[in-house]
Amino acid sequence: MKGHWFFKGIKVIIGIALYITVLAWVIMLLWNGFIPKITGWMPLNYTNALMLLVLVRLLVGFRVNGAYYLKHKLGRKWSNLSDEERDQLREKFKSRWCSKGE
Repeated sequence: MKGHWFFKGIKVIIGIALYITVLAWVIMLLWNGFIPKITGWMPLNYTNALMLLVLVRLLVGFRVNGAYYLKHKLGRKWSNLSDEERDQLREKFKSRWCSKGE
């Protein structure tokens, strides 16, 4: 069963790398399609687009779209639950996502 988590982790790493690759490529295409014509600035190559992506993420933050919902909306719902309801929900999550051996 440990191998299952290993391959799932590999898939996640590959998925993140693919996401970053495609995002940098889209940034390069959009930049080269509009900015040089509007401002006269030089077009970007892929490496520059990747560095621009990192710079923007560092300046703006590494936010995930669902993070606000999980933190605020579900957090409020969780705080309004009684102790019994929280225990029932924990058991439901545990039975759904934890392996039977744990």
